[in-house]
Amino acid sequence: MSARGVQRFLPVLGMPTSVLQIGTVTKETKHAFLVIPGNPGVIEFYKSFMEKLYDNYQGTIPVLGVSHAGHVKPPDGNQALYNKLSYELCTLSGQIRHKIAFIDENIPKSVKLILIGHSIGCYIILKILDQLEHSVLRCFLLFPTIERMASSPNGKVYTPALKYLRWLARWMVLAISLLPERTKAWLINFHFSGEEVPPCAMSATLSFIQPFSVSNSLFMANEEMQAVDQLDTRLVEKNLNLLSFYFGSTDRWCPLQYASELKALFPTGDIRMCERGYSHAYLIDASPQMADIVYEWVKPYLTNLCS
Repeated sequence: MSARGVQRFLPVLGMPTSVLQIGTVTKETKHAFLVIPGNPGVIEFYKSFMEKLYDNYQGTIPVLGVSHAGHVKPPDGNQALYNKLSYELCTLSGQIRHKIAFIDENIPKSVKLILIGHSIGCYIILKILDQLEHSVLRCFLLFPTIERMASSPNGKVYTPALKYLRWLARWMVLAISLLPERTKAWLINFHFSGEEVPPCAMSATLSFIQPFSVSNSLFMANEEMQAVDQLDTRLVEKNLNLLSFYFGSTDRWCPLQYASELKALFPTGDIRMCERGYSHAYLIDASPQMADIVYEWVKPYLTNLCS
């Protein structure tokens, strides 16, 4: 873990939740980034991205990230309680409540938030905007899965698999979790062989591969396929002045057709298409590059605010 980064568990609605913080948030802090992940929602995957963003602003703006409830196994404790809370919080509505509670309990209301969502994290951001008491400067929605997930190219493959084969995945993960740590690390290295994967992604994958986390992640993913259907145009229109969208050119979860249709619905919206071929899972292959893109994207809003 970076010397300037603090990764710890904080209780949110009773569930110990993995949180990563780079920089310090105080009552004097004017702005703070908050990263809300995709699925799996292990915030350690985003560490390289968050560190680069923090460095780009020379440490003047703290960067926080919060894992999804139940996606990182808590330290040893009341496992029966954690399992019960997982059923309550690992739904999409539960994760939305979880993020609102985290913000309310851990970030002073005087801090103006810059929200960064990835994949289903973008959907969660849209849903929390109406309920936040904090002021929001801007929302950057990266590779946003905010509509028609089941009918997307990937959705057509994963929807039946999630419905009928989740139990099989759980047993496979249980078997893998019983292997020695060195063997699991070798399997992860083999899976990512040929790719320049940041160490945080390797470590996050290792911590994620155990039944508690995988079961909760798959449970949430199955609900996503059913719940994330028609675009909530009311929410987008209401908050359009706060929203910036970034669509991947090769994304099979939110294809360019979705981006084009969104642009047609909201021609004045800040809707951009990736010109560099970054994948939906950018945190694996393009964390620093995406941090640079967000950095350049944020600058005008901060400049206008201070001018």
